[in-house]
Amino acid sequence: MILFWTLLLLSMAITLAFSPITQSILTTTRQRQLSHPRLATTPDGTSTVLTPWAMDQLDDYADSVGVVLTWSTLGPGYRAVARAAHNESLILGYVEGFIRPAGQILHLDKMEIFQPQLQKARSEAPGCFDFGGVGIGLGVLMGYRCLWHGQQQGCSIAEFLAIDDEAFQHKRLVRYYQQAGFQIVKYVGDDFRDIPDRMVWGGCGTLMREDINLLTTKWTRLLSLMKKRADRRKV
Repeated sequence: MILFWTLLLLSMAITLAFSPITQSILTTTRQRQLSHPRLATTPDGTSTVLTPWAMDQLDDYADSVGVVLTWSTLGPGYRAVARAAHNESLILGYVEGFIRPAGQILHLDKMEIFQPQLQKARSEAPGCFDFGGVGIGLGVLMGYRCLWHGQQQGCSIAEFLAIDDEAFQHKRLVRYYQQAGFQIVKYVGDDFRDIPDRMVWGGCGTLMREDINLLTTKWTRLLSLMKKRADRRKV
């Protein structure tokens, strides 16, 4: 049974990867990447090359805000977990997914942040978990690790489906990922044409996608901003 589903997903991924729609999207995202160089603006108004963070830099930043990032992979699957540094039994959130077997796609299957755990951690360790006022800070911290993994595996696109199992939560997810830099591709519904997407994602919802290099650029800016703001508050 496992072999059957593995082969089925593989055949679907190959079909999607080489379909005219997917190839058009790949071309569009590459063109957007070329038209959006990785630049950062300095205080004097000049532009400099924006260098993506290395993993040791990401870990150092995580440590400075009281977070321990753990990472694991199993075959094409991956999982990033954020824990409280002062008490690693407190799991603050996680991101998991897998590398699509064809198509150079980083499949972001699920992200969850446990707000009660985060509030508890903040009460136990005052001054920690300061993401500089960026509401999606913890998600960016975990997601950046996933983007780096995708790049190492040769992925050029990241995809996420905002599952529509509850109207309010669905809109919230879409808004969250738009803030994170993802673009809406289409709504995956009950239509016959959406069967391949429903089988890949396991349900209906809004399919969102973005070029990994563009996301890395945006999230590098966000991480730098979060760090700068937090550092100012410590002075």
